[in-house]
Amino acid sequence: MLKKLKLQGLIILSVIIFGFVFNLLFTKSLIDISNNSDSKVPLTETSVLKPSYPWFRFILPSQEFIETDTGTSVLVKRNNTLYVIDTKKAFIESILSPYALITILLSIIVISSFARNQKEQHRQKQTLDSINSEINELLLRFNIETKALNYASTAAQISQSISLINEQIGQIQQQSDHHVYQDKLTQLIDRHAYIEHIEKQLKLAEQNKLRCGLLFIDLDGFKQVNDSFGHSFGDEILIQVANRLKDIVRQFKIQDSHPHNGIEQNLSRLGGDEFSIFVPDIRDPAFCTELAQAILAEIERDFVLGNKLVKIGASIGIASYPESASQPHALLQMSDVAMYRAKTDGRGIFRVYSPEMGNKIRRYHYLLEELRLAITSNSFNMSFQPIVHVEDCAIDYFEALIRWQHPIEGLIPPSEFIPIAEESNLILELGDWILLESCRQMTAWHNAGMKKVKISVNVSGIQLKHRDIYNWVIAALNKTGLPPTALMLEITESTLITASEEIIQQLETCRKAGISIAIDDFGTGFSSLSTLADLPIDVIKIDRLFITQANENPKYLKILHSISELGHQLGLKIVAEGVEQLEQFELVKDLGIRCVQGYLVSRPETSYNVGSKVLTGNVNHIATTGTSVWLPEGQKT
Repeated sequence: MLKKLKLQGLIILSVIIFGFVFNLLFTKSLIDISNNSDSKVPLTETSVLKPSYPWFRFILPSQEFIETDTGTSVLVKRNNTLYVIDTKKAFIESILSPYALITILLSIIVISSFARNQKEQHRQKQTLDSINSEINELLLRFNIETKALNYASTAAQISQSISLINEQIGQIQQQSDHHVYQDKLTQLIDRHAYIEHIEKQLKLAEQNKLRCGLLFIDLDGFKQVNDSFGHSFGDEILIQVANRLKDIVRQFKIQDSHPHNGIEQNLSRLGGDEFSIFVPDIRDPAFCTELAQAILAEIERDFVLGNKLVKIGASIGIASYPESASQPHALLQMSDVAMYRAKTDGRGIFRVYSPEMGNKIRRYHYLLEELRLAITSNSFNMSFQPIVHVEDCAIDYFEALIRWQHPIEGLIPPSEFIPIAEESNLILELGDWILLESCRQMTAWHNAGMKKVKISVNVSGIQLKHRDIYNWVIAALNKTGLPPTALMLEITESTLITASEEIIQQLETCRKAGISIAIDDFGTGFSSLSTLADLPIDVIKIDRLFITQANENPKYLKILHSISELGHQLGLKIVAEGVEQLEQFELVKDLGIRCVQGYLVSRPETSYNVGSKVLTGNVNHIATTGTSVWLPEGQKT
């Protein structure tokens, strides 16, 4: 409506201006015509004047019009004489004058420009209205409440809406930062953002010649908490650990909050039960060790969950910049190496990284990759060590032992690669091959007449947890045709006493099927002797430590005697490991231990050597007894 009024006003103004200008031009035209005697007609005193009121009179109010024989004329007074001038002629003279044409042209230009401007404004208004409508839909989608500006322009409304959207986007960005860079459980910064932060800090440290520190914290006993009470219980432990570590960071004044989202950047949960603290400026050499001691003391305090008190610990590795490493990933890796050394050295302690630790971790990763290749290419072989009766040296069973002949390094001992296989879970695939190969070999000896000889296979705790032991073993027996009574499973004491009820039940099912169970390295797992009655075992293998110390330490001798007596009372077979001297052989024989294993009897042999020694020339004895004789080295004839 306002624009229409403006347009009408402009037109009226243009008409008024045009009328004023035209009036001047018309007057000038009359003067010019009156000077021309041919175009004017004088009036006499007898002439009758009849006034005329044409429609254009309102444009020319200063002129006087009369009716003549030729039509409407204009009355002009010149030198006291009245003249009559034809109106049409005067109009033509006025309109055709340059001033009139210029005025008309300017009026057309002004009106056209105004019309175009109004049209452009109308188009812009439509565009703004469309944008405002889309922004309002966006506000509704984000559920943003806004007060309508009823009397404001569309641009003002858009400006207000954009301001609200910017505010909302800022909040969303902050929430996104929390989601992307924050551990959901503990609300600490996650591993990715933590490494980015360390990278920036190390660049600043390089510029300012600062020393930095990194602590790698791994909880001790956390897995047992999860297994005993469930993962929700474990999650609560992790939350409490995170809160305690936050207090430590504030206490030692090494906090560094993110400027936008406020997340603490010098403390991170790396994953699982692993945490890390970054120290951006080490001025006191003892600062990191004091920090580690405070962390250990804080985590060792009781954790209260409901009506339960839980105790855990921590192992901490410390690496420093630039001594240990100069890059974030390397610094984190070196602190991880130091943490593993702390676990190896007893747990609940901290260790500072040294180059010697780096050599060990490089060796570890090298053997890990070589182990994978060896499993793929089937580069292992089996050796067999006999366990014999002390009375007649008859073979009771063979222990199957894996050997790895590396193409470059030669023979790598199982004590070096088996722990790596267990940590990486490669023991599962390797163990499948060991069981099948052992059963296959024992089937051949069983078919050759050794019906009373067993094959013993070592089973690790990793296999017990990841394999359905009964079905796993039965599948191997069915595949090779070996009867269950010819197989024995050896499990270390430390693994067996911490096994779950489900694993114990599976082992008991194996025993009922005829498979023997042996407890290996007995005496090293700190189990109570009374627990032997509750475990599903048939054989006790006494650790070699007791055998080597028995002749020198009377206490070890007494322990050996107690184990032998207890084994007899429980109906368990006792095997002495590590018998390497004849005196040791006689000692265990006197103690009533009926089976021995060790280098005195035999080193581990290849299947070919075992076959040559046992089967060649001894077929009749095997057929009669179901076993053979393996004389100790000193009794060979």
